[in-house]
Amino acid sequence: MNKILTGKSGNVILELRQDSSSAWLTIKRSGRLVDEKEILDLIDEAGIRSGFEEALQLIRERGIEKEYDKPFPIAVCKKDPGKQAVLNYHFDPEAISPDLNKLNLKDLNRITYVKEGDVVAGYSDNLFERDGSIYDIFGDLITPPMVNEDEARQLAGDLVRYESRDFIAEATGYPYLNSEGKICLLTELQVKAEDVPSDIFLRSPLKLEIEGSLHNVQIAGAESITVQGNLEDCGIYTEGDLQVKGDIISCTNPGIQVLGSLKVSGIRQSRVYVKKGIDFNEYIEHSTVACDGDITGSYEESRITGGLTQSGANISIGSAGSHEGDETEIEIAISPFYRALLMQMTKEAVRLREDGDDKALDELHERIKRCESELDKQLNLFLKRPAEQKKSLRVEGYVHPRTLFRVLKHSYQIKSRQTGISLVEKE
Repeated sequence: MNKILTGKSGNVILELRQDSSSAWLTIKRSGRLVDEKEILDLIDEAGIRSGFEEALQLIRERGIEKEYDKPFPIAVCKKDPGKQAVLNYHFDPEAISPDLNKLNLKDLNRITYVKEGDVVAGYSDNLFERDGSIYDIFGDLITPPMVNEDEARQLAGDLVRYESRDFIAEATGYPYLNSEGKICLLTELQVKAEDVPSDIFLRSPLKLEIEGSLHNVQIAGAESITVQGNLEDCGIYTEGDLQVKGDIISCTNPGIQVLGSLKVSGIRQSRVYVKKGIDFNEYIEHSTVACDGDITGSYEESRITGGLTQSGANISIGSAGSHEGDETEIEIAISPFYRALLMQMTKEAVRLREDGDDKALDELHERIKRCESELDKQLNLFLKRPAEQKKSLRVEGYVHPRTLFRVLKHSYQIKSRQTGISLVEKE
């Protein structure tokens, strides 16, 4: 229903038209001058705050003449009737095929991934994307187009939720459209070893399972990695767990770094740093291993031969050393993982300083500070732990000569072969 307001003189009439959200003014022919203030007071009484520019545009477009006894627009709200809310994707819906078997890891490495809580798509209520007015004639913000909430929820696929016009990622991964057009999140991937590129440094936020053995590849992962075969001459960094069904062989530059735990058959001539625990089935040979958690080998089959193996907790293995007399060091220390990282980064800092790479050096110094802080934290935890929490080292089978055991500040040099040894932390 339209609303009509009349000025004090009775010669000025303001009509608020509900159907078109506009205000029209009629000036009656009376032979008297029109008081501009009367018109302004009427506009103020009606509460009109916006739409004046739109009214002038309508007058120009339609060629409306301002005549006595004939209404003309003074405020107009340009509605956009019938327009549906537009769904905007914040990712390229063509980047990942619904058939995930066709994924190319090299192409995936160039696609931007999202993190938990990120908005991957949404129905736009951006003011500047509207074709019509932003405000009605009373200065109130116009409500954006309505969304069919039931239909919207149906578009939320795996690991994506719909909430208040937005589609939100529930994990870290790559958004894509499945064969039904639903917005999904790719968080894990199974690939063949031959499809893993060796000519690029591969960064992946996905949980990876690799069928076969990897050779000469560099991977940095945010989630767990499983390799069904061997790792040879590889550089692997993962913030999750690493499981290698085969062996880790000749991985030294930069080696293997795991912020979770490691399960492996054997380790040979490699550098392996693990924050949590290591479970191995067969051997650790001529390697540098630093682990803040337990190092546990299978009861009879496991052996440590040559190199330096350190744990920040407990060590339990089958045998130590070799018949050939390889020098073997097995140690329980305070946070060997962070100590090894700190030593590695300090050497890298020397190289960067010689190369004059100031930017990379500044970034490395920040990482060194974080590592030193974490090392201090681990030392404090060690000093404040309950007295009954003693660290221990145990070998079930043969212990060969030229094997050196260290449990914190105490050393034990093996000079003749013996069966079994059990060492417990002393004061």
